Amino acid sequence: MSRSLYQKIIQENQAPPKRRRLPLMCAAAAVAVVLVTVPVLGRAPAEGADPPVAAAATLVSVPTVTPTPIPTPTPTLALDFSQPVPERTPVEMDYFSDALFIGDSRTQGLRLYSGIKGATFYDYIGLGVFGVNKPGVVTVNGKSCSIMEALEQGPQFGKIYIAFGLNELGYYNTEQYLTAFRSFVAQIKTYQPNAIIYLQNLAPVEEARCRSYGQAACINNDRVAVFNQLFAQLAQECRVALVDIHSALADENGTLADGSTSDGIHFQRPQYETWLAYLMSHTVDPVAYQAGQTN
Repeated sequence: MSRSLYQKIIQENQAPPKRRRLPLMCAAAAVAVVLVTVPVLGRAPAEGADPPVAAAATLVSVPTVTPTPIPTPTPTLALDFSQPVPERTPVEMDYFSDALFIGDSRTQGLRLYSGIKGATFYDYIGLGVFGVNKPGVVTVNGKSCSIMEALEQGPQFGKIYIAFGLNELGYYNTEQYLTAFRSFVAQIKTYQPNAIIYLQNLAPVEEARCRSYGQAACINNDRVAVFNQLFAQLAQECRVALVDIHSALADENGTLADGSTSDGIHFQRPQYETWLAYLMSHTVDPVAYQAGQTN
């Protein structure tokens, strides 16, 4: 055997077989993968990577709440000045604590005999619309003054009741009377801007007794009817509340029952009490009254 052949045999017997190298290479590759993967799992996801999937939220059923509708305010109806004040629930006596009554001797009787309490009176025998500027008619704050001066310089009132006409039944210039009365009401509204003005019409007279006591021929129920038409016209034009005292005191014939007066004009106590009761059950809503001033 030659020397070269001998060495070749020796080398082949000492070298490991080639097929045994594959398991070793696979093991090395696995270790490399582990070394690369472990650091990556410990880091936050790279920017732009999909975030981890969160657990699904639990759905809660919420009841539907229907909002309460806001009611539309009802507009206030303005007072109808073409009609007398309608009947309402009677007020208490303290309703008159801020009330002023302007009138003649019949208004004096209301003050003295009706039982009214708390009201202020500017009354004077024979007073009418042409006498409201007459000096010395009333006293306010210790000072003697006219009706108009008292309204301007005296206290402010919440209600003002006017009762004129009896002493003017013989006045036949209708237009001049209406003009004077309109001016009077306009001045009251200027001096007493917050007051509800009540215009009271004329109660009937007891005609037979008027003749017996020598009253003027013009004091009769026909003239009363004429003036009550004027008062209805004034109430509508001037936007003041008309109080139908005539219907409160008249009988079924439109006149006064026998014995209702002492002299055909001035009432007995029961008639004054009826007058007051009618006023207490015929008042107006202040808001409706004010709405009517601008409507």
